[in-house]
Amino acid sequence: MTHEVYLASDNWAPAHPLIVQSVIEANEGDAPAYGADPWTLQAEKLIQDTFRAPCKVLFVPTGTGANILALMLACQRHESVLCTDSAHIQYQESGAAEALVGCKLLTVPHRNGKITPQEIRRKLVSERAFGKHSTAPRVISVAQSTEVGTVYTLEELKQLSQLCKEEKLLLHIDGSRLYNAAAALGCGLHELVEAAHADLLSLGGTKNGLLGAEALVLLNPALEKGADHLQKQALQLLSKMRYLSAQYIPFFKEKLWQLLAEQANLRAQEIASFFLEFPQLVLSYPVETNQLFFTAPEATIAAIQEKIRCHLWDKEKRELRFIASWNTSQEEVAAVKRILSGICL
Repeated sequence: MTHEVYLASDNWAPAHPLIVQSVIEANEGDAPAYGADPWTLQAEKLIQDTFRAPCKVLFVPTGTGANILALMLACQRHESVLCTDSAHIQYQESGAAEALVGCKLLTVPHRNGKITPQEIRRKLVSERAFGKHSTAPRVISVAQSTEVGTVYTLEELKQLSQLCKEEKLLLHIDGSRLYNAAAALGCGLHELVEAAHADLLSLGGTKNGLLGAEALVLLNPALEKGADHLQKQALQLLSKMRYLSAQYIPFFKEKLWQLLAEQANLRAQEIASFFLEFPQLVLSYPVETNQLFFTAPEATIAAIQEKIRCHLWDKEKRELRFIASWNTSQEEVAAVKRILSGICL
């Protein structure tokens, strides 16, 4: 089957040419292994400068690895993590948290993808009601942007931070699309983590133009103990670390993260703008970043998927997902409109 447009995932997009060039440049000669190379040291400094914090940075090859390593550092086996029922750690990581960390995930219903203080407090009351017969809640984990493309405002992050302070909980941010959230809010990356007073941040890369590179940023110094050993134990320590960390140098030095995220968000907004012309296609959530979820009549789904590579996200709801990437072009946006017009008008 030949598709005219690819909106299946930003994971499908190629790496940006500047990122590929950074890997080529890092491939010159020998260099110390396991993160002792100059590229890793420079990338860590750039991330520290970006977040305006003396944070520890662990470069890892997968987003799931970053999330699991974060929870390993934050949780003991009798403790638990609060997240939404749509959270990536709950819904799309093959039970890794329970299997590898040994902690329990306590899910609450999401509201437009977000976890709310009210739902958190309700879950805390029920989980703590039986003392040692239940788990001890330890971490709140949120995705920014969320799994449905919505964004926590700075005020919402501050509210979560206050709740964590009151309840003596840690806050983990799954930031696989953090750049899209910052671009949508028009703020710096440091403003997001400062508003949340985040303890741990899974800092994405692969979804925004990098070549299979992610990072775990430890913003709470108390969580650094054992981090290097756990990175190795969790199978997330690469010997030739320079090929991961070198990618973050142009990414942050040239503010490439912002440019690519803004492009992806803009393409998604352009696609969303003409959905009003197709009343049978109904957006499920506000389109705030680079993701669009919408329901469609059963008779149109196969025709849409024949021309536009996308996921049938929820078969029962007849809900499809489009994701624009950094390299989604205006020509592809125009093609989406033409295709949907041919099917729906």
